[in-house]
Amino acid sequence: MFDGALVLLGLFALSFGIGVVAPLAGVGGGVLFTPVMLGFTNLHPDLVRATGLAIACYSSIMAGVTFFKQRIAPFRFILLVSTVLLPSAIVGAQAGIYVTALGKWGQGLVRASLGVLMFFVLALLLVKRLDWPEPRCSSRVVEVLGLRYIYFEKTLEREVVYCPSRLGIGLPLLALVGFGSGFFGLGAAWALIPIYNLVMRLPLKVTAASASASLAIADTGALWVYTHSEKMYPELVITAALAVLLGAQIGAKLLLRARVRFVRWLILAIMAFNGVQLLTRGLAEMGITLVRII
Repeated sequence: MFDGALVLLGLFALSFGIGVVAPLAGVGGGVLFTPVMLGFTNLHPDLVRATGLAIACYSSIMAGVTFFKQRIAPFRFILLVSTVLLPSAIVGAQAGIYVTALGKWGQGLVRASLGVLMFFVLALLLVKRLDWPEPRCSSRVVEVLGLRYIYFEKTLEREVVYCPSRLGIGLPLLALVGFGSGFFGLGAAWALIPIYNLVMRLPLKVTAASASASLAIADTGALWVYTHSEKMYPELVITAALAVLLGAQIGAKLLLRARVRFVRWLILAIMAFNGVQLLTRGLAEMGITLVRII
């Protein structure tokens, strides 16, 4: 399925580069890894998606443990959203494997739809976040489930009260996010953050912690589907995950010195180019050309 040490060496170099630039752009490594690998390599989509999920899952678990220890990630809220994210991610992973099994047309559909999704990701990354949304904790559901939280914010030197709002809107959106995470093998923090922050009105720091912690659960379920279907190769996962994590250590240090604004816009431009590449390549595999569409 993949050919020897040379492929693994190239995968390591590419994954290392992704790990370095991801923190500078303010995105997760999985958001760059899966689209780049599907757009510019000939590895089977199932292998790429399984590896991308493994990277996102491992990173989320490491971050999630830290956030739980620091009591920034609200445990009961994470359990609530996981009842939606986990099954939808499993269904998404099964649907993804089914589609690619259709042959060249199915693989093209995955690439083309991921290309469209990349532009949606870009739009969400450009949306301004709210540091301290006004809490609305009068909901009966919040009271029954005990979703009202207080934590001490050191930067403000005071306690912050918060609770999730508009669960009736947020939970269905999370189901779509979970499905997409499993289907594309894409870490979905880019989608969870605006939902948690702008829709469900959690503070931005709590939002980031909750996104990592909840993805650690959802991605594990989706990854199990790919593993059970024998779509994951340990050599690929270990090589790519190790390279991304090593690169991220360097990227985090460069973040203190780099002109982050310039780097961020550069990576967003690369993501846009990658989206075009995925879309055109996917449509070509489906026997459709952009000229015919236009």
